[in-house]
Amino acid sequence: MIFSMIAPIFNWIICFFIPGRKSAICYRECKNKCKIMMLVQNLQSYVDPEGKTPLQTIVEKCYALGSFPALWAVEGLGKDLAETAMKRNENPVGILSNATLDEKWDGAWLMLHAGMGLGFAKHFVERLKPGCSDEEVAAMVRKVVDINKANSRPGYYGAAIESLGLVSRFLKSASFCQKVHVSMTAYAPDSVGFFWRGVGRSVYFHPLNFLPGFLRPCRAIHMAELEAPNLEMKETMMAGIAWPIAIVNMTDPIVMEWVLENHDDYFSGSPGFFNGVTAAVVMRFDTTPDDPLIQQFMNHKPNPNNRTLCGLWNSKIRGSVQTALDTIYPVLKKTGHLDQVFKYQSLPALAARLQQGRSVEAA
Repeated sequence: MIFSMIAPIFNWIICFFIPGRKSAICYRECKNKCKIMMLVQNLQSYVDPEGKTPLQTIVEKCYALGSFPALWAVEGLGKDLAETAMKRNENPVGILSNATLDEKWDGAWLMLHAGMGLGFAKHFVERLKPGCSDEEVAAMVRKVVDINKANSRPGYYGAAIESLGLVSRFLKSASFCQKVHVSMTAYAPDSVGFFWRGVGRSVYFHPLNFLPGFLRPCRAIHMAELEAPNLEMKETMMAGIAWPIAIVNMTDPIVMEWVLENHDDYFSGSPGFFNGVTAAVVMRFDTTPDDPLIQQFMNHKPNPNNRTLCGLWNSKIRGSVQTALDTIYPVLKKTGHLDQVFKYQSLPALAARLQQGRSVEAA
């Protein structure tokens, strides 16, 4: 809580002295990040110690917070469910796969899985000592993959395992993520893309990225360029960075305006970046379809005197959001593949394949 009060002010002061920066925008983005982290890492557990409160009752309380914070409250609930279960049994089965919710709350499943994966990953990664061996990392990867599969509903596993990337980079290091990459490639190659998407999301929230960059505004972009094991995973990390930039700051579209105005410092032609924006909208719409914020964000009017900015907003934001809502989300929802937004790939191409009855892996 102290950090959430100090960090935005510190960012404002630093950016004031960097030519070309806008302190007010940096302040808002930092404040938004702090707010979201506090919602997920709730100081009081969403779950009662004895686990007697029905899941639906807690989900209803999360949504009662309001449609915008509900998304992260639900993620925090998923984390608490996993942590509570692990205290009773380190090999739980069916936490979410056997749970039930009224159809009205169907949108909670995606972020419940993301939160559950967060709780599992945190539990096992924290237990690894500094300098742990490759064999210990491999054992951790096998355990996290297996426990997420044993507790995830069909079509949601990707949302859960993505959180291993978030936790690995946040609690450990870039070199640790490389070890996880090697082990996951050997044991669960279909999970590698989800993992690196989570690493991308982590570097956006990483303490290093709370410090304003001097050469480039967002330190996370440079971290992706340095840490990704190959070009595909670099784009995957870019998607992971774009996801929170879009969704965390949706209440303040001026942050995305800043990104577009400084596109060479952020995405510079990266296909992964706007994949992340599209994926974020799909996730947000599934979780809170009635939230007017999505339409407000999509139809935001940038400075009309800046024609380049207006053109980028129309093509990259409004166009991406409209495609997500009209053609991608309905197909992923109908076919039970919503977790596919948690890794980098061409979502329009994926939706087209699924409409034709082809598999996710089909070329």
